[in-house]
Amino acid sequence: MKTLTVDNQQRIRMPDAKPRQVFAYENHGDGHVTLTLVSAANTEPFPKGSLRKYVTAESNAELSVLARSSSLQLPE
Repeated sequence: MKTLTVDNQQRIRMPDAKPRQVFAYENHGDGHVTLTLVSAANTEPFPKGSLRKYVTAESNAELSVLARSSSLQLPE
């Protein structure tokens, strides 16, 4: 068991903690305190099928017209 001391700004330095780690603080009231590492849930940025509403026949036609009129096309 390691002993940690709180400074005058109520901070504790934990030697094994990494920068930006988040801990949940639980005071049991009988002099015991529990710190639990909180980890963010990894979620997919775009769940399967969520972008389907943006890909329509109408939007494809608009993009096709824009691509044909683009000045970035190579000369033939």
